[in-house]
Amino acid sequence: LALPDPGLWFLAPVALLPLFLVIPRLSRGRAFLAGWLAGGVANAGIFHWIAHTAVSMSEFPWVLAIGVLFAFSLYGGLQYGVLTVLARPLLNRPWRVLTVPSAVVAVEFVWPHLFPWHLGNAVFRVPVLMQGMDVTGVYGPSFVSASLAVALAGTLRARLDRVPFPRPEALVAGAVTAVWVAYGLVRLPQVRDTPPRDTLRLALVQPDITAEDKKHRDNASRKALFERLKDLTLRADLSHVDAVVWPEGAFPFYFAVDAEGRAGWRDIVETSNRLAALVRQTKRLLLFGSLTRPLGSRTRNSMILLGPDGAEVARYDKRVLLAFGEYMPLSDTFPFLKNRVKEVSDMAPGDRAVAFPLGGPARPPARALASICYEAIFPGLTRRSLLETGADLIVNLTNDAWFGTSGAPAQHLMVQVPRAVELRVPLVRLTETGITAVVRPSGDFALETGLHERRVDLVEVPVAHSFSLYREIGDVFAWLCLAGTLAAVAAPRFRHSIGKKWRSTKTG
Repeated sequence: LALPDPGLWFLAPVALLPLFLVIPRLSRGRAFLAGWLAGGVANAGIFHWIAHTAVSMSEFPWVLAIGVLFAFSLYGGLQYGVLTVLARPLLNRPWRVLTVPSAVVAVEFVWPHLFPWHLGNAVFRVPVLMQGMDVTGVYGPSFVSASLAVALAGTLRARLDRVPFPRPEALVAGAVTAVWVAYGLVRLPQVRDTPPRDTLRLALVQPDITAEDKKHRDNASRKALFERLKDLTLRADLSHVDAVVWPEGAFPFYFAVDAEGRAGWRDIVETSNRLAALVRQTKRLLLFGSLTRPLGSRTRNSMILLGPDGAEVARYDKRVLLAFGEYMPLSDTFPFLKNRVKEVSDMAPGDRAVAFPLGGPARPPARALASICYEAIFPGLTRRSLLETGADLIVNLTNDAWFGTSGAPAQHLMVQVPRAVELRVPLVRLTETGITAVVRPSGDFALETGLHERRVDLVEVPVAHSFSLYREIGDVFAWLCLAGTLAAVAAPRFRHSIGKKWRSTKTG
């Protein structure tokens, strides 16, 4: 309930409360099963859209689609089974309000997610509660929420057992929360008031190309989609625009102006040249998403920047491909798996980060970090790419068309928004069907569109430089939580070993 679609973010501190109440009274095995069950049910509710996507994208029968959701939920639930095994002994020891939240962060940090999300993502629409992410990353609010949950669980258990809950621990949980909120209250106006170095003017084209539109593979249908993009672009007032941006996969063909003579590529080359002519007509940079296929290589999911003369300036190939969407896991080892599931591609990943130069000719260009869809979910990848390229902002092109009107588009937005605050750079997120958004370094939304709106938004993106400790040091907080968890879990065994050696020495 704390996540989209309900979006009741204030429930995040009680999300883990039921588990923390129950598991101290259970054996280790039963605690694991309780965590697995709770995590499985939560994942089924959060990721309910997986069943819809399996039907709309790959045309699975509903029975099989629900089976896919069930299997995914069982896997995702294991995370909470592991968490309960770690948290169970810690909940009966002193300073549980620090050690158990460390375990929550540690499991979030190391668990191999397909669609990573964190408890801290719940506050993505509450800027004052996001500011500490420029120190801790998205793991900070996860820690704070878990600390409150431990204190609440301890207080309730103490009342039921008619014993006092240690007051110092309750005060520590309150102090952790107070420090987090106070930092947000101080930092938020500082970031909001930072003067911009430059202002980038963009035309964001959201064409509402749906999943049904994409299923029509004939050239006539694809050319009609290109005409939609062209008409939307030409109807906008581009007189004061630095660049036009189209979303991931918006160009309905492979982009290849140099593929003359390839068998079956005549329409691809023709429409690619028409796109270049459109850019020359507008005299504006165009940043867009398209499939590409270099000669002798597999298909790539690409972002391409065309200059005002229609020539290609730079290209980025997506590096982190989506399993069961852009590739089938293990298909390189077992080639018979390739092309077995409809709409599951066999793409090749890119190998380097790219920042596109955007801006007018009379001033130094702002450097936009290229990010495609799923990639902006990963804080470590985004941070490393930003540092490698020296980018000033993030431009993420996304295609959420397969999700329809489920909660997935809002969830996808939710897990990308923290990148703006963590790195203190603007995030420009453009999608085919919504939700398109511009997020300032403060976490404030400068633009947010609805689903299935066909529109062009002219936005001014202030490019400012605010200090971010997270940008400098990365996931140090998460690593400290992992180390602290391992130390807390191992401490009794270590003390027992030391005591045994001491008694042995004394006896000797």
